Amino acid sequence: MHCWRITKYDPQYRDENGFYMKDDWTSINDVGKDSNGAVLTFDAYLRYENAYVDAIIQIMKANSIESLQVEELEKNSCVRYDDLPDLELKHCYNSLRENLLLSTQDIPLVSRLALRSIIWCKLYGKQMFVHFGYDYYMYIGSNNKAESVISAIENTGLFIEEMPSPYNIQQCTTATKES
Repeated sequence: MHCWRITKYDPQYRDENGFYMKDDWTSINDVGKDSNGAVLTFDAYLRYENAYVDAIIQIMKANSIESLQVEELEKNSCVRYDDLPDLELKHCYNSLRENLLLSTQDIPLVSRLALRSIIWCKLYGKQMFVHFGYDYYMYIGSNNKAESVISAIENTGLFIEEMPSPYNIQQCTTATKES
């Protein structure tokens, strides 16, 4: 399985241990705060969130995957309905449950909930997985290397590094730069 870390963080700013050294925003909670000398707007945040969601959908399409299953679901108990102004997000949050099979139409809402730290979960299919990490990290594994899709994702401003998911390393043991 080919495995990647997909982030908004430029790898050139990582130290020798892989730690990101540049001060940057890490969640939706940073909207309205200073980040790299500018205030993070919701529109700027949303541009990246949309790119992450689109990356998932593009890799699903490259693998001809029409659904993924929710596993290890955790709902943030601190969430108030004020935090979910969008009615679709509220409905999705309320109906989300363990082992729920999500269609490609459902993936964007669930992904947004995860990226906004309203939920945490893993998404699995026979040929693909998606893991959402802390500080706006996302890990995807895919049976298909999908090089053209990877290039398209990088063109959105995201960075893709071959790397196993720290949430399930066993699935990515065969991923190498040569494969």
